[in-house]
Amino acid sequence: KFHYIFNLRDLSRVTEGVMLSTPDNMADCKSVVRLLRHEMNRIFYDRLVDDADKAFVTDKIADALRAAFSGEADHALREPCLYGDLLNYNIVEEEKERGGGDTLRLYEDMQDYNKIKPVLEEVLEKYNSGNKAMNLVLFEDCLGYLVRVHRLMRLPRGNALLVGVGGSGKQSITRLAAYTANCDVFSITLTRGYNEALFRDDLKQLYGKLQTQGTAFMFTDAHVAEEGFLELINNMLTSGMVPALFEESERDGICNNMRDEAVHKGGAVDTKEAIWQYFIGKCRDNLHVVMAMSPVGEQLRVRCRSFPGMVNNTVINWFVPWPEEALESVAGVFLAEEDLPNASRKPIVEHMVMVHQYVRGQSDSFLQQLKRYNYVTPKNYLDFISNYRSVLKDERRKIDGQIQRLDGGLSKLVQAATEVDAMHIKLVAAQAEVEVKSKQVKEMLVEISANTKVAEQQQAAANTKEQELNVMAAQISEEKAEAEAALEEALPALEDAAKALNDLKKEDITEMRQFAKPHELVQNVALCVVILKGGKDVSWKGAKVVMGEGNFLRSLVEFDKDGLTEKQIKQVKVYFQSADFTPEAMKSISQAGAGLLKWVYAIVNYYGIAKTVNPKRQAVANAEKTLRQAQKDLVKIQAEVKALGDHLQELQVKFEAGSVEERELQERADLMERRLTAASKLIAGLSSERERWTSDMEKLHSSRDLLVGDCLLASAFLSYTGAFSFEFRANMMVGTWEPDVRAKKIPCIEPYRLEALLTSEVETAKWASEGLPQDELSIQNGILTTRSSRYPLCIDPQQQAVAWIKKKESKSSLKVCSFNDSDFLKHLEICVNLGFSYLFEGIDEYIDPIIDPVLEKNIVRKGASRTVKIGDKDVEWDDSFRLYLTSKLANPHYGPETFGKVMIINYSVTLQGLEDQLLNETVKVERSDLAKQQVALVEEVSELSGMLKELEDTLLYELANSTGNILDNTELIETLDKTKVKATEISEKLEEAKGTSAEISATCQAYRPVAKRGSILFFCDGL
Repeated sequence: KFHYIFNLRDLSRVTEGVMLSTPDNMADCKSVVRLLRHEMNRIFYDRLVDDADKAFVTDKIADALRAAFSGEADHALREPCLYGDLLNYNIVEEEKERGGGDTLRLYEDMQDYNKIKPVLEEVLEKYNSGNKAMNLVLFEDCLGYLVRVHRLMRLPRGNALLVGVGGSGKQSITRLAAYTANCDVFSITLTRGYNEALFRDDLKQLYGKLQTQGTAFMFTDAHVAEEGFLELINNMLTSGMVPALFEESERDGICNNMRDEAVHKGGAVDTKEAIWQYFIGKCRDNLHVVMAMSPVGEQLRVRCRSFPGMVNNTVINWFVPWPEEALESVAGVFLAEEDLPNASRKPIVEHMVMVHQYVRGQSDSFLQQLKRYNYVTPKNYLDFISNYRSVLKDERRKIDGQIQRLDGGLSKLVQAATEVDAMHIKLVAAQAEVEVKSKQVKEMLVEISANTKVAEQQQAAANTKEQELNVMAAQISEEKAEAEAALEEALPALEDAAKALNDLKKEDITEMRQFAKPHELVQNVALCVVILKGGKDVSWKGAKVVMGEGNFLRSLVEFDKDGLTEKQIKQVKVYFQSADFTPEAMKSISQAGAGLLKWVYAIVNYYGIAKTVNPKRQAVANAEKTLRQAQKDLVKIQAEVKALGDHLQELQVKFEAGSVEERELQERADLMERRLTAASKLIAGLSSERERWTSDMEKLHSSRDLLVGDCLLASAFLSYTGAFSFEFRANMMVGTWEPDVRAKKIPCIEPYRLEALLTSEVETAKWASEGLPQDELSIQNGILTTRSSRYPLCIDPQQQAVAWIKKKESKSSLKVCSFNDSDFLKHLEICVNLGFSYLFEGIDEYIDPIIDPVLEKNIVRKGASRTVKIGDKDVEWDDSFRLYLTSKLANPHYGPETFGKVMIINYSVTLQGLEDQLLNETVKVERSDLAKQQVALVEEVSELSGMLKELEDTLLYELANSTGNILDNTELIETLDKTKVKATEISEKLEEAKGTSAEISATCQAYRPVAKRGSILFFCDGL
């Protein structure tokens, strides 16, 4: 109680608080008396450390008020007594956002926690939206602390000394109070080699901020890298300025910048010293030093005596352990959204409170009995709740995954079993259908063969006929060509005659007609024309009529020369007997007559030739007629062949369709047969697994319901037991916590085994192969090391933890350093960034605060990346990063802050644990063969257990994730069969290994007396 120092400063602070009143809110005497009581509580009551002192002061204040203000005392003593300017905070802030308003934040009686809680919850929500989120539960005690710190920040030069163990919420409350008071928060960041010079540089930045706005300077135990820092803090508290903080040139610059404000607004004299004092006064008014200190040990007492400003110039607030109501409130809030049975929700919260309070008592017993320290802070309680939520979530997800995995495999097995009978019926029907279709296809094939033979015969006859017709056609063509060639001989004469006719003009014929008595030769020519044209009047008169026709010349050119008769030719040839009856002779008489005569000669000549050729032509015509008839017959035959071919084609299509259908039916039948075979094989091979998996699923469903209590005990173990010895752990877990869970009827497995929930035989066997002893304490420590939410700090005087961690993390690029290494920070940054493991070996009771952000996992999200501040660097965070700390000290004393940052795990060997280890060492010397066999056996069991789990996982995965019908997947069936065979072999080997291990253990027990004596000697020597 070194800080129980009271002087006139305290009275002035009480008066300062009373002077905050305004007539608007405190118009009568009873309001002022109540305010006076509130201010005395804030100055005198808040610094008291125990209930007895608080009760004494409360009674004294009550007596004094009743004596001086008997009429107003009852009103003044009403609880709770809360004053502040928070009630209209949100209204004022909204007006500011809109550009200003008339509403003021007045100091007033806030009457009840229920009135300020909604306001501060809204403030907290706003704070979290713009800053790193704080997960605060505003229970009544927290609200009380928050109102007190906020009150100081609204006062000029309001400084606070917050005393409480680490994890009490001092820093979080300070940040929220500063935000509510419209103040910024400033704190230093320790780096490697941080010293007073760097601290002074940071203070210069602080004073730069103080020129423009109120700032809370938060300074904690961890920031005291050098005791000289507190001297500077003391100066800030007493005088408002650190001596020689600014150089002369810097002071001149500050004075020049502040001159106008100091002279015109502050009323200062325009001198350098006056302006400097104005600057100090303004900074002092805006500065709120908030020191968050731990009361553990003598350090705070020594510091307060060495630096009296820490007590004289601050208002002290002593943070007491959270009461049960606060613990229940916090647990209730955090568990509100968890899926818990309604009947168990309240008992779970009550059990959590009991565990926290019980560990506090056990920590005192631990100190008294073993002279070892363990600190329980609210941070442990929050960690307990967080562990419970995460463990419950993880275990539920694990069990749900196992249920889904088993259900997927079982559903496939059930599907295969239920479909076998139906598939057998379908197979019989399919095989009958295949038989019918096969018979139809065979009959169709016979019909096709017969029709094909007929078609081939008809096609051969058609081909022969076609060849004969081709020969006939060639012969006719040859004869026709000969006749045409003969006729061609007369064609030149006809062409000459036609040409001669074309040379004639109608006038020439007209002139010839006009002869009344033409020349005999002319007359004879005309008569010949009449005869050839078939005229009846063979006379000149008749000739004139013929020549008088309108198209006479054209009719001669187009004359049907093939229509002449022998009689006509004979009549014409009579005129040819005259020697002068020639075209040449006729030319001299009549040009027209010569042309006509030329035509007559050509016609007669043509007739003579045609008379010889016509029989040939007739023969050709007859042959062509015969050929045409033959071709018609051929077309008919070809049509019949085509019709037969079409029929064959139709039959072929039907045959192919029938064949395809037969093949499909056969394939379907074969598929069904394969499915039946596979189903029988699968069901027979996995029958034992089906029974075991069904049983496992039932157990998993029941165990899932029991997780509520199982995880409650496990999370309590993970949060509180690390520093305790095995006996204390057993007393807490088995002697107190488990009975309480069962008494409160919280679902919990019977019997409860911590190892069954938080680890597995495969994992513990792996730990054993890596060098971790297999006694129960070591297994517990292994669980704490691997499952704790905080990084482990192992109290390891026998170096067992170091050896295990080094071997365990050898594949994770483990880096081993100590705080004495000059480059430990660089290696830490690399490991954090790349996800490697890092071991601080051989640490003492001091942990460099520079690694606090890593220990506390103060991860900041920047876009898609996550970073943590190490020193003055922002380092990318990798979730694979693991950090271990070990100490060789047998009984180190770490403060509450350290207990809140890391999981302190007591690896000190126990009597029984050492006995087991010495037994192994004795066997190595006396029976090295057994020792080697046992080591090999442990490794083999570990490997086989892992393989067995992997094989079962593979079996279930393949079953659950098979697509389509599992019985079609022959490759999957083979894989399952091979997996089943291998799993059976491994199971047999494991049983054999267990028998061998039992035999070895029985043999080794002969050396236990030696190990027991060695263990006793070790502990006797230690005493």
